[in-house]
Amino acid sequence: MDLPDIGWLPWRQALVIAAILLVVTVVLSVVQRRVPQQTTRLASLSFITREAALVLVLYAVWQYVGSMTVSGLDQAQASGLWLAELQSSLGWPTELSIQQVVIGNDTLISAADWYYRYLHVPVFVLTLAWILLFRRAAWPFTRTTIAVLTGLCLLIQLKPVAPPRLLPELGIIDTAAVNGRSVYALIPGANEYAAMPSVHVAWACAVALIIVIAARSQWRWLALLYPLLTSYVVVVTGNHFIIDGVVAMLLLGFAVGCAMLIPSQRPPARSPSTG
Repeated sequence: MDLPDIGWLPWRQALVIAAILLVVTVVLSVVQRRVPQQTTRLASLSFITREAALVLVLYAVWQYVGSMTVSGLDQAQASGLWLAELQSSLGWPTELSIQQVVIGNDTLISAADWYYRYLHVPVFVLTLAWILLFRRAAWPFTRTTIAVLTGLCLLIQLKPVAPPRLLPELGIIDTAAVNGRSVYALIPGANEYAAMPSVHVAWACAVALIIVIAARSQWRWLALLYPLLTSYVVVVTGNHFIIDGVVAMLLLGFAVGCAMLIPSQRPPARSPSTG
C-alpha cells in the first residue's frame, strides 16, 4: 500500500510557527529572570526555540523565493539542452544511458521515486534537530553552512532550467509521473524548472558532512553513502542532470569556506579519543 501524501510545510504556516516560537522565547527569557535556579534549563530551551524560529523563517524565505523566476520558462528548455551538450562535450555519461540500465526494473524505479519523494526533507530536518538538541557545539557551523548553501542554490535557481524529464529531445522518462508519485503534485506552485543546482544533492551532502563532523561513532562515515545514493536517484528518476549535483557539491564547499572564515561558526575540534 502506498504511503499517504507528505507535502512541504507552506511558507505562511512556517512563519506563523516561527512567530509562536519567538513568543515562547520571550516568555522563557522573562521566566528565566524570575526563576534564577532554573537559569540553565530555561536558557537552553530559549536557545532551542529561538534557533528553531530562525530556521523556519529561512525555510519560509527559501520556499517563497523558490517559486519565483526572473525570466520566461521558454528559456528553461534551451538552458537544459545546453547543460546536456556541455556534459557531452566533457565526455560524461548521459542521463538516458544511466536510466536505461534499470528502466525495466519496476521495483528499483519505484524505490527511487519513493526515495526522491519522501526522504529529502525529513532526513534534513531530523539532522538539524539532532544537532540542535544533542550536538549544540556544532550548531553554529551547521546553521551558517546550511543558510549560505541554500541561499546560493536559490540565487542560481532564479534562472529557470528544465530538468531532463521535461526535455523530450533527450528521451528520458519521468518515472515519478508514470508511477503516480510526482513530488510536484504534492506542492502547489512548486517550480519544476528550478533544476540547477540540485537541492536534493546539496542538502544530502550537507547532512553527510554534518554527521561526519558531529557524530562520535566510527560508523559516521557511512553517512557518505547518503549523498552518493541521492545523486544516483535524482539522475535515474530524470529529475536532474549529473552537473546539477556537481554544482551543488561545489556550492557546499564554498558555504563551508564561508563558515570557517568566522571563528565563532567553526565546528568544534575533535579530540583523538572520540575518533
